[in-house]
Parts: sequence; structure tokens; C-alpha cells
Amino acid sequence: MKLNLSNEKIVNTINVLGDLNNAKLPVKVAYAITKNINKINSDLKAYNEEKAKLIDKYAEKDKEGKLKTDEYGNVTLKEEYIQEWNRDMAELLSIENEIDIHMIHLDDLLNSNYNISPAELAAIDFMIND
Repeated sequence: MKLNLSNEKIVNTINVLGDLNNAKLPVKVAYAITKNINKINSDLKAYNEEKAKLIDKYAEKDKEGKLKTDEYGNVTLKEEYIQEWNRDMAELLSIENEIDIHMIHLDDLLNSNYNISPAELAAIDFMIND
């Protein structure tokens, strides 16, 4: 089923899909998750490339041109560009992608031995048929 997913939904979903991909799930569910990861990864790659361009544009750099980071490893943004960064990132995250999602039947998921958490279920709700 073709669905429109924002970059934000993709970014928030991919880690959950990765966790589920490593879980012991019924074959039908595992197959659907693997297919969806593969489809989502191409759009995620484009998102990451554009985000890297924004980081390069708005981040502080040292004398050698390397990105400066804080004590947690986060890239430090130039103070004067924080509003522009926030605007551009909001726009990038809001971009919609049409993805042909392999759907999962809720019964297949619920009848498995895997105890899916409410957070995991919420993250993958777009790929579940009742």
C-alpha cells in the first residue's frame, strides 16, 4: 500500500524497525519489516545527505574546517544561524515521501510470542492492518 510518510516519521520509525527486525517474530511479520526497512532506507539516505548539508552550512568549524562538537558529541551550531537551522530542519522533517509499504495484519503480530510495547506499536501503526 502506498503511503505518504514524512521524514520525521521515517527518522522516528527506523530504529524501532531495526529493533523489531532483530526480534523473534513470525515469518510474515519479519518479512514485512525487512521489506519496509529496505524501502525506507533509500528515503532516509536522501534525508541524511540533506541534513549533512545543513550541518555543514550552519555548524561551527575549527581552523582545519572540522565540525566543532560539545562534550556529548553534538555538533555546535553558530549562534547567529540557530533560527535558520530550526526553520530548515523543520522543513526537511516535514517533507513527505511516497513509500509502498508492506502491510502487517495485527493478528499476526499479536499472536506471536513477541510482547510488542505500546511505543513500538505506535511507531509502526502506519504498517498495520486491523
